[in-house]
Amino acid sequence: MILGKSLTARRVMKDETKFHQEPFAACLYFVMTSAGWLKRAFSPRVQVRVQTSRILSRRNGRGGFTLVELLTVMAIIAIVTGVVVSGIPGIKGAGDINKAAEDISGALEQARTMAMAGNTYAWVGFFEENASAPGVAGGTGQVVISITTATDGTNLNSTGTAPSALPYGSLIQVNRLLRIPNLHLDSLAATDVPTRTTVPASTYQVANAAFANGTTFPFPLSATPTYNFTQIIQFNPQGDASRIYASPVQLMEIGLRPARGSAINTTSKDLVAIQIAGIGGKVTVYRP
Repeated sequence: MILGKSLTARRVMKDETKFHQEPFAACLYFVMTSAGWLKRAFSPRVQVRVQTSRILSRRNGRGGFTLVELLTVMAIIAIVTGVVVSGIPGIKGAGDINKAAEDISGALEQARTMAMAGNTYAWVGFFEENASAPGVAGGTGQVVISITTATDGTNLNSTGTAPSALPYGSLIQVNRLLRIPNLHLDSLAATDVPTRTTVPASTYQVANAAFANGTTFPFPLSATPTYNFTQIIQFNPQGDASRIYASPVQLMEIGLRPARGSAINTTSKDLVAIQIAGIGGKVTVYRP
């Protein structure tokens, strides 16, 4: 035992003498031993031991969260909550206008299908109002849609001249009125929804006053209606679409812009353009 210790002491003294004589070798030895110590200190097994000891110490009441840690967590929660809450109105607005586009597209498809299946004519009327003043023309913020068809399959234009109103006694009301709140019919510019083909003229945008050509149809189908629809899309028995009592053109368009009550959101990018092909009546929805 004593002999072993003596030999070890001599070896250490010899190594130290060598390091004094060769500084570079001493530095290299120090770096290598330090690297070995760091490797052992940061090995996964050691890290697990350290973390376990910290957890156990906290459970045993010998540790806890500091005030700085608690304040940091609270600040992170506040920031995340603010970001989520601020994004909710935009998400809801986009969802509202997408739902409106689906409802309007569905109404158009229904009218087209009924015209073709029944070998008749179908009309889809659009009306915009203030939700607090139903039936009053010139309002904004709520779109009302009505579908009606001819009882005898004719276009109700036997004289060759477009009547001022479709005779309500020769019409069949399809479903109830479709009311869509927080929506505005708009004539969209080419840059608003650049993914679509621009319509030939503003006359073929449903929101434009020039889209109406003087013929109306009522709701309810009576002599004292609540609504008189002037902005009307007509489907013939072949499924072709046009303004009422007009020839089909390449495209017609329904532009949609979100609103909040009667206030139109003029800066929103959540816009929709619904285009109806004249020949065949295909309905296509475009978004920016």
